[in-house]
Amino acid sequence: MQLADEMQITIYTDGACDIHADNQPGGWAAILCATDESGNVIKESVVRGGREMTTNNQMELTAVIEGLKALQRPSDLTIVSDSQYVIDIAKSAKKSRKNADMWKRYFELAAVHQIKWLYIEGHSGHPYNERCDRIAVAEKNRLSRTKAHAVDQPLHTIDSDITVYLSTRYSAQRKKAAWSAVTVCNEDVRDYGDSLENTSELEAVLIGTKTCLAALPAGRSVTVLTAQEYLAKGMNQWIGKWAAKGWKTQAGNPVKYQGHWRALLELSKARNAAFVFVRSREDNPHFQRGTDMAKQLLERAD
Repeated sequence: MQLADEMQITIYTDGACDIHADNQPGGWAAILCATDESGNVIKESVVRGGREMTTNNQMELTAVIEGLKALQRPSDLTIVSDSQYVIDIAKSAKKSRKNADMWKRYFELAAVHQIKWLYIEGHSGHPYNERCDRIAVAEKNRLSRTKAHAVDQPLHTIDSDITVYLSTRYSAQRKKAAWSAVTVCNEDVRDYGDSLENTSELEAVLIGTKTCLAALPAGRSVTVLTAQEYLAKGMNQWIGKWAAKGWKTQAGNPVKYQGHWRALLELSKARNAAFVFVRSREDNPHFQRGTDMAKQLLERAD
């Protein structure tokens, strides 16, 4: 980006990746914005990209690095980020334990600039932050479409006594979540759902799945269809390893929400439950019903 001396420079950055698991497709975006003394935008440019196997922190940091690389000369600038991880290490408030090569590159680039950091809460309505997020998510989704998912399965191949269509809605600003489950057993269709305060979307998914399975009769085969890939991979690929390691992750950290995961393990065993990640749900009436119900539950929570 070519800049004049009188311009005020701001770089808005964001990364997108599954925050609960490593080595997933991810995307990043940086918007470089030059304004005059009155705040009028004079120049603007966007850099974007992604990686097939990465982490959320790597994508957040990559956005900053690539934003700095796009500058043509040393500058006084502000970097706006919703990643406290990036800001704390960049300001030397904390030491980096991972991504050493990336942090080395950041500090090399940052050394020629005068940088002011500004934290902004993600999904709080700031137009540039929201725009960065949309671009980063689009990059992540582009890479996700090219990656085969072992847990992805067409709906018409489901063969079980009961099928559960699981949906969620989440408001980061209000820190509220809602979940819904539509269960189908032959001609019998039933609805379950609830709204939860101070709950992440992932925890709401786990609570909803646990509550729904507990309401279903043991001894019947169940298939849970979910748009939460972390739930499907957790139940299909990781939960056995977690249990064998004393409910520790591969890195040796305690499994988050392990109380819910433990309960789900027991409930799923008693019901021979299978968990299937479903990417496309728009054409399914049961998913639409559940999505509408979760939306209503979240609105009523106010």
